[in-house]
Amino acid sequence: MNMRFFLRTHLLAILATSACGDTSEDGDETSDGTGVETTAADSTGGGETTAADSTGGETTGGDSTGADSTGGVDPRAYYDGEASAALGAAGNQSRCSTCHSDDGTATGYSGHTFQNIAYKDNYKGGAADLLGGVNACVTGWMAGEALTAESPEYLGLVEFMQSISDPAETTPNPIMPEVLADEAAYEAAYGGGDATAGAALFTTACGGCHGGALVVGSVAAPGAPMVSMATAGRIAQQVRTSGPPPSGMSDAMDTTPGPMPFFELDELSQQELADIIAFIKAPA
Repeated sequence: MNMRFFLRTHLLAILATSACGDTSEDGDETSDGTGVETTAADSTGGGETTAADSTGGETTGGDSTGADSTGGVDPRAYYDGEASAALGAAGNQSRCSTCHSDDGTATGYSGHTFQNIAYKDNYKGGAADLLGGVNACVTGWMAGEALTAESPEYLGLVEFMQSISDPAETTPNPIMPEVLADEAAYEAAYGGGDATAGAALFTTACGGCHGGALVVGSVAAPGAPMVSMATAGRIAQQVRTSGPPPSGMSDAMDTTPGPMPFFELDELSQQELADIIAFIKAPA
């Protein structure tokens, strides 16, 4: 009798253990009591952990990539959206698209197009890689803080550039400011323009900044009336070379009012600039 009682009790204990789920010797597999199996890490602390979520689905732990590399922002927004303006100083309104087209267009833009820009061998006349070229604009024109190679903003901008670039296009863009001797030389080269023709050209090439006091960096671009206070030679000198600092080969000083990206001859012809200057300098 006692032996039967002992065997029955022992058998019930075994069955109870089976109903609660098996635990392997290494602690690898355990039932959570709901009938869903969970996989625990091994005793070394390595391996993957898989747990059932509240919906009965499976979630996987271990390595996590976190947010995507662009900060969850559409890469194009770093070219022409609010994310682009945010690369600059507080209040900056200029964007990469202010100076750079995305379709190969040069006319009306002071910077080289972003089309086929991503894979050049070097930038800024050989002085920079792509990150350096981007930061030259971000810190120089937009007055923002330099980006790093891991910045979501930089990664997003590069992703956009690569999406419109051919990896075979590696020849660097030349930098070709038109540097004349001095203010008088610019005055002679860019006099006699057509003010009527210059009105439309001003809107296309200059109006984006100077037509509405666009804040570039932390400074609003001066309108045509203020720009007209400079001489024709100084206006031409700044448009062609960015100035200051002194941008004429033999100029001791440069009185142009603040820096701006320069227009090369393929972006704005000599006649077009002469016409724009004539418009700016025409009596109101």
